[in-house]
Amino acid sequence: MNFEALRASTLPGLLVERARARPDRVAFRSKELGIWRETTWRQLAERVAALAGGFAREYGIARGETVAIIGNPCPEWMIADLAAQALGAISYGIYPTSAPGEVRHLLQHGGASLIIAEDQEHLDKTLEVLDECPNVRAVLVIDTRALFMYRRPRVRPLAEVVDRGRATLAAEPDALGRLARSLSPDDPATIIYTSGTTGHPKGAVYRHGPHLAACANIIAHYPILARGEHRAVAMLPLCHAMGRNLAITMPLIADIVPHYPESVDAFADALYEIQPTFVFTVPRYLQKFAAHLLVGLDQSSAVKRAAYRVAMRVGRRALERRWSDRRPGPAWRLSAALARAIVFRWLLEKVGFARAELVISSGAPLPPAVATLWQAWGVNLCEAYGQTETGGALVSGQRGPYPLPGDVGVEAPNMAIELDPAGEILVAAAEFFGGYWRDPEATAALYRDGKLATGDVGEWTIERSLRLVDRKKDILITAGGKNVSPSHVENRLRASPYISEAAVFGEGRKYLVALLEADGETVAEWARERGVVHTGYGSLVAHPEVLGLIEAEVKQANDDLTRVEQVKAFRLLPRELDPELEGEPVTPTRKVKRRLMAERYSALVESMYAGDEERRIAAEVASL
Repeated sequence: MNFEALRASTLPGLLVERARARPDRVAFRSKELGIWRETTWRQLAERVAALAGGFAREYGIARGETVAIIGNPCPEWMIADLAAQALGAISYGIYPTSAPGEVRHLLQHGGASLIIAEDQEHLDKTLEVLDECPNVRAVLVIDTRALFMYRRPRVRPLAEVVDRGRATLAAEPDALGRLARSLSPDDPATIIYTSGTTGHPKGAVYRHGPHLAACANIIAHYPILARGEHRAVAMLPLCHAMGRNLAITMPLIADIVPHYPESVDAFADALYEIQPTFVFTVPRYLQKFAAHLLVGLDQSSAVKRAAYRVAMRVGRRALERRWSDRRPGPAWRLSAALARAIVFRWLLEKVGFARAELVISSGAPLPPAVATLWQAWGVNLCEAYGQTETGGALVSGQRGPYPLPGDVGVEAPNMAIELDPAGEILVAAAEFFGGYWRDPEATAALYRDGKLATGDVGEWTIERSLRLVDRKKDILITAGGKNVSPSHVENRLRASPYISEAAVFGEGRKYLVALLEADGETVAEWARERGVVHTGYGSLVAHPEVLGLIEAEVKQANDDLTRVEQVKAFRLLPRELDPELEGEPVTPTRKVKRRLMAERYSALVESMYAGDEERRIAAEVASL
């Protein structure tokens, strides 16, 4: 991987190079009206050039201005992103699940001059706050099937702007090349907003050259990605660092072909149809897919369940031999091959992982039990660690194949990791992000002696791999003076197919308690199988049999935890978390806002300590 060449490049510049060097090779595929359609590098460059011309002609978008994009992964999202960058403008995404209040904040904070909205849903959110964003010149809509309902002067179909740009560029075939040559590798390319678990999201600025080199460290760390062509499905939001890396940046530096589903609800179908060879995803999806497969197995025939149990014994033992560096003998290899061919391949094809050569999980800690399950099924699953502030680079990653779960691997290329006396992870790197947008104080506070202070606490394994403990600010101290990582406990709870989210509390208390969100789909399937009558999520989680199910899952999680880590009481949330609601204690990426969760459900939390002696003492004092 030529890092120096990438540091001297820009994203539109690499697009021009690809269009010239491999004009007829496939850049991406997208599903339209039920058919997968191919777009070549030449066609992609032409579409980017046309939209860039339209941006400049119709709205005068110029260097240093910002263009906001809100919507789910689609080709137009990526094309608008590159078109804005070609003009020297700075693109940034807004999570499609953001509530209107967060949309307002991001439009104002980012200073958007132009907004690209995917469809009616995202247009509605934008229009709700548009009057409070006077700098916005227009809202351009990708899917205009419902646009006839709106008669707003600043709303317009994106396709019209593309047509205007194509007309002006007809006389200049090399317009994109000219624009790309005017860019500097140190120019800001995009802004990636953080999740905002403790306050408003911060905007991490990515510069062209450093971002390209940073992203390339993923490919250098996993050389299989540089060998041959890989199919991938664009299933993560493109405003997320991982989603951007997979669908926009990595295809410019390796033969990775993203596939865009027809809608956000169809990405599971896309995985099944495409059977990608490379999957870059987050733990939540791996947990959800595994849970659905397990619930489906519970409802299958006795013969299938028996075959699965036999295959799992074989898969687990073969996996243990791999972990211990003992090469499986001929008999074990034959047994493992039969287990995969007869049982596991059928399972993996259902979720699109049957041909995956590499699956990388990042973005949040992956419960070891979940990783073990996928590996036993024959999936080469590696866990990696990175931060938005590393500019798109991995800090570390398991190398595999089939690495022992429980850590996040060794240092990635161009990274140097050290732990301070308190265990906080400090990172020195050749590339970092370009600072927080409009927040120099927060940028300066992030560094310690030139090293990026991640805010994460880690420890080294005997093999010198990095193990994550928790966010530094989240580690709690019980009344007995014990330090506990709530994330570790929460990950163990979320390993259950019936628990979607968990928030653990216990600061200054005698024991830990948890607020749990049941997985509505898997619990409903379980309930239907047993004839448990319910009318919705609220009645489902209030049913005694469902409470018994979750109680058993919590007990099973406790069996794998130390005494001080065990959850002594739990409550099920009365409704599912919805990031699109204002003030919800969860971010658009479904990370729990712990402080807000404690405030919103304080009565539930306190009810779990109601019989504790501290409550009796407090009541006695209050009565004096």
